[in-house]
Amino acid sequence: MSKARLGGGLALVIGAAVAACGGGASTTGRTASTPAAPPGAAKAAACEGASTAEPIGATSSGSAVALARVGTQRVAYVADEDAKAILTVDLETRAQLAETPVGGIPGQVLVADDGRVLVTVRDRSELVALTAGAAAAPLTRRCAVKTAAEPVGLAIAPATHTLVVTSGWGSKLTSFDARTLARQKEVALPREPRSVVVSDDGKTAFVSHAVGSVASAVDLTKGTVKSIDMRGRLADEIASNARQRKLALAIAKKDKARSDRMLTALADPDNDGRRRESCQGFALAKSASLPGRIFAPQVFVDPGDLEQRPDGYGDEDSQTEVPAVAVLDEGAALPVQPSMAIEDRRGGRPDPRDPRPECLLPRAAAVDAGAGSLLVTCFGIDALVAYDARSATPLRAEKRRWTVGSGPTGVAVDGEKRRAVVWSQFDRTLSIVPLGGEQLVDTAKAAPPPVAIAHMPDLANKLSPEYALGRILFHAAGDARVSGDGRACASCHPDGRDDAITWATPEGPRRSIMLAGRVATTAPYSWNGNEHTIHNHLANTFDRLSGKGLRSVELDALVAYLTHMPAPQNDPQDATKVARGREIFASAEAGCASCHEGKNLTDGALHDVKSKHKADKGTKFNTPSLHLVGGTGPYFHDGRYKTLKDLLRGVDGTMGKTKHLSSNDLDSLEAYLRTL
Repeated sequence: MSKARLGGGLALVIGAAVAACGGGASTTGRTASTPAAPPGAAKAAACEGASTAEPIGATSSGSAVALARVGTQRVAYVADEDAKAILTVDLETRAQLAETPVGGIPGQVLVADDGRVLVTVRDRSELVALTAGAAAAPLTRRCAVKTAAEPVGLAIAPATHTLVVTSGWGSKLTSFDARTLARQKEVALPREPRSVVVSDDGKTAFVSHAVGSVASAVDLTKGTVKSIDMRGRLADEIASNARQRKLALAIAKKDKARSDRMLTALADPDNDGRRRESCQGFALAKSASLPGRIFAPQVFVDPGDLEQRPDGYGDEDSQTEVPAVAVLDEGAALPVQPSMAIEDRRGGRPDPRDPRPECLLPRAAAVDAGAGSLLVTCFGIDALVAYDARSATPLRAEKRRWTVGSGPTGVAVDGEKRRAVVWSQFDRTLSIVPLGGEQLVDTAKAAPPPVAIAHMPDLANKLSPEYALGRILFHAAGDARVSGDGRACASCHPDGRDDAITWATPEGPRRSIMLAGRVATTAPYSWNGNEHTIHNHLANTFDRLSGKGLRSVELDALVAYLTHMPAPQNDPQDATKVARGREIFASAEAGCASCHEGKNLTDGALHDVKSKHKADKGTKFNTPSLHLVGGTGPYFHDGRYKTLKDLLRGVDGTMGKTKHLSSNDLDSLEAYLRTL
């Protein structure tokens, strides 16, 4: 640790101690030359504090695992969501040294340059600052600040001393002063933001989204958001567009008007051709060693032709989901087009016997600068995959993969020791993966060194065996019992929510439904309301996915997991608007409560609300619960309404009455719905 860091840290500790003992808090006896402490100074001093931890590497983004030196020891700080704590693990002995409770479910952890350990706590909507003393001692809690609902990702821009935090359920990016944790700006984002990285100049934050086919580029100075289209396109179509663009530029001198028309058509977002939706945008990674490149592992999805009624979910003649690693150009805030190309796999499905099953549930990523590799952890197949980070199409340049523990939620790189450290939540193990040198290729003659596994001590409050097994089954990608094309339950329900996609099904177009916090009490199931138990509904779903089905004990375990998934907490709304919205909701004039009634906010009945799509077989649909409705969407069985506001303005006379409501009353009704 440098003298400057140590001296500055000691000064902060002394200042905090004086403030805690009352020094400077009272004007009694203060000399004229002693200025009053500015508002929040005591809190800022408490948030800063001195720490003995030094970050390993130049990582400025969070993950479920972060690496540090504490004295002579190299340790991993692990966000253990089951223990609701940060674990300190010695990387050499692989022994757990300490456990620091954080009072809730930790999302990501990051060791700042000043040694503080910063943690997002998802179910408490908090950002917590901790400091380290001895490696074997628990971390010391310095302070906690509130965030929007469900903080997940965090990153620091050293150039501007700005800390940014994404809030998944709250759909926000919040910036803080990295030293004092004083709030600076809060920006609304599209649904389900997850990981975040900051540009080298500290001016732009790039955010991944678990659903919605977008990434976001946030101008941290202006607070503006640019939406980046993350949908894929078939490789032959990208090539055709490139030829058309080249032709348009070639004829510009002779016929500029025609050239402009061609370029406009190519840039038209409505001219989507055979675009594919994208999902599973949980991870982002960047490195100063590869300037200008941001990596976004995701999955391209073909939900099928909504005008047709296939036997299953999606297009039966093509692989429904294919992995992807998008490369974003940091300066242009646009994808590098070759990385968005999809090979035409019509008629092809993955072979479950393939020794290299596909990464359909990417969850964390980091750059190994020493080998020029992008490292991605994959749920379902429990693997760490290395791709060539210098390639325009990293997915087609896989270099090596390693088997790690079940449920790998985080990865960090120790460049000096040439190893990656992977935290696997489902079996609570830390995998220490030897990365080797520059050439990580399949043709290497020598077998790679084995992966070392560190097993954590048993939880004080153990998970039930059914819940633990159900969680593994829910994320089982490539399991023939679940589906015939590699999909897992988590493919359509990331984090137990919904994928924001409307699928072609045997009954017509159907939007995925959120599960977390809603399964136990909302029977009957499906939009048709024809399944009265979750067991029957799941069995029917596996059949449509061409899965072989689970044994009864496995099905019971999956149901146990589904019915105990924790629900996210809603952000508070304007109390006056909520009160007015509640009155409107309950009123006979609006008629909302006539179907969305009781504590479950559904009457469990079928209704014809004049919403039949031309591909629908029937006209009546199950009344969905409104619990957590504010964080889902698009709305209706076929996803016809993009936002809750669109729905409230579009259903007058068919599903309640809203035409008589003023704009303020509609806003109040929406505010109330967001509290449910």
